[in-house]
Amino acid sequence: MDHASPDERTVVAVDPDGSAVAWSSVAAGVSSPEEPFPDGFRTERAEPIDPSEADAFVVMEPAALDRVRETNPTLPVVALVDDPTQPVAAHPLVDSIATDPDGVETQVEWLSTRTDADPVRTSPSSAPSRIERLGSGATRLATVRDVDTAYRTTVAVADEVFPEYDVVIGVSEDGWIEPVAVSADVALDECQRVRAGRGSAGTVIERGEPIVTPRRGDESNGHHITVPVDDDTVLQISTDDPGGFADEDGRLVELLASHLEETLDRIRTDDELRAERDRLLALFENVPDPAVAYDDIDGEPRFRRVNSAFEETFGYDPESIVGESIDEYMVPDEVESRSEAEELNAKLRRGENVRREVTRETADGERHFILHVIPIHLDAENVSGYAIYTDVTARREREATLRRQNERLEQFSSIVSHDLRNPLSVAEGYVDLARETSDLDHLERVDEALTRMDRLVEDLLSLAREGEVVGDIESVSLDSLAREAWASVDTSDARLLVEDDVELDANPTRARELLENLFRNSVEHGRSRDGDAVSRDDENSAEFSNHSTSSRTKSDDSVEHGSTSSRAEPGDSVEHGRSRDSDTVSRDDEHSAEGSNHTTAAESDAVLTVRVGGTTLRDGDTEGFYVEDDGHGLPEDADRIFETGFTTDEDGTGLGLAIVERIAEAHGWTIRATTGEDGGARFEFGTG
Repeated sequence: MDHASPDERTVVAVDPDGSAVAWSSVAAGVSSPEEPFPDGFRTERAEPIDPSEADAFVVMEPAALDRVRETNPTLPVVALVDDPTQPVAAHPLVDSIATDPDGVETQVEWLSTRTDADPVRTSPSSAPSRIERLGSGATRLATVRDVDTAYRTTVAVADEVFPEYDVVIGVSEDGWIEPVAVSADVALDECQRVRAGRGSAGTVIERGEPIVTPRRGDESNGHHITVPVDDDTVLQISTDDPGGFADEDGRLVELLASHLEETLDRIRTDDELRAERDRLLALFENVPDPAVAYDDIDGEPRFRRVNSAFEETFGYDPESIVGESIDEYMVPDEVESRSEAEELNAKLRRGENVRREVTRETADGERHFILHVIPIHLDAENVSGYAIYTDVTARREREATLRRQNERLEQFSSIVSHDLRNPLSVAEGYVDLARETSDLDHLERVDEALTRMDRLVEDLLSLAREGEVVGDIESVSLDSLAREAWASVDTSDARLLVEDDVELDANPTRARELLENLFRNSVEHGRSRDGDAVSRDDENSAEFSNHSTSSRTKSDDSVEHGSTSSRAEPGDSVEHGRSRDSDTVSRDDEHSAEGSNHTTAAESDAVLTVRVGGTTLRDGDTEGFYVEDDGHGLPEDADRIFETGFTTDEDGTGLGLAIVERIAEAHGWTIRATTGEDGGARFEFGTG
């Protein structure tokens, strides 16, 4: 007969009632109005067809085979089943089985190609040969998924191939060969186990070679063939026929045993793969770092699965992001970050391992990670893989802290080697001069040099104490801090005006130190070189210096500090926004609060005023405080005033404002230097 080409073959599906419809590979299944195929096998109806036009048949129930037998039993028949042990799969007219629509097409193609040269059956009356039954059984074994079913299916196939023989499968366990599956007409508990190394079964497992022997102890002179399946399993057929076995029986048993061996190997491999998959899944779920399983869809990585650490770190519900773009959810909007993500995606598609530091959006804002991406297939086109994010933000912060500390050490080394050496050299020179001339007046210059060294050492120690953490925080009054700080500074005839009080969350000691350095800076850059107070209207600019003055005064220092003396002297001026009896006092009020002096307008113009109070920063949302003076304002290079060692005063240490900035940063405050209302320097602090 002429056989159709693969593209022209007509495959007919036959329902149990005999209805025939065209098999539709596009529809991935077929149905008839009366008996639909199982769920998942059908997506559209197929048109009825005359079964005589078929080149192959698809059946699901034994009843459908009656129609096949009536039409043309010589054509290939594929059983579409959920379970290969179903009765229709063992029917003699069934040549092969499939568990899904794709399998149907594969089996039809294989059977049709084979029958182009040699038909499956030569006539309607001929039954399948034993080799055909064995081939059909091998197909059934190919779909088995567990060992016990493999044993039972093998025995069922053997019963079909050798209906006149008894079949048993034995497995070696704990020194015994235990029967695990037997023919349908034999009770399993009637089969005796055999000690390993004894009998034909034990010998076959020990030697790995088949044995054909008479059945021992049986007066019927029965025979059996025992063949090895693997190192622990044997397959045995037995007969009571005195004539023994046919010549081809041994070859068929060995062939069936080889099919079982392949099935067991596949099942064990699948089990190992599943176990490995489960281990990987457990590792994926329990790894402490955020992990993502992704699929590359249309050139973009998308979430397939995330672990609990990912959910905790990034704050996304796992179910809501499956199928969504990873880049859209995690990569910051900056152009540089997006370009980097595109570069990574291209590498992953090429099958390259990726390990680099990246910045990603988390539930707590941007953080830094070491991203390790592992594609499923290395050095090949990839559509899936795994990404693990190891948070290194804390490490980067430690590294940044270490860099700052190293920079600080370098700055200290520079200051110590230069700034301390200069006054020391001056002191040595004047000591030598005093020794040579016996003029003790030179020792005053020595004292000045030593005083400068003392101030520099004190500032260096203060700067060294400023770390990244401020210690205990408590609510403190800006008014109280300002008065205490003012009392600790040589303010000469300057005056302090606390315009209003605010509560700060701060470490009292370090916040007071911040104000002390600001006050010293204001007082010293608001004076002329001869020490007189400089009016804000003075055309001659005083030098602005980034330094603090020592809180230590010489023994003959007659300067009174604000709010420490009961006398109302020009140098003892602290004005407050509220007096002790709670009456409000304006800074323009001629009557100052307790502890302040009365000044004329002329005197007021000649005295440096430092004002302190609460404020709202320019963004309109951030609260804070300010310190402002009415001196000569910021220098031209004001952007450098917080640099360690920067000063415009030859006597300055260049450390005062650096200390201020360090204390503010340790509190988490922002600091900004600008020009005040009266042209002086104004420092604004954002506290939250």
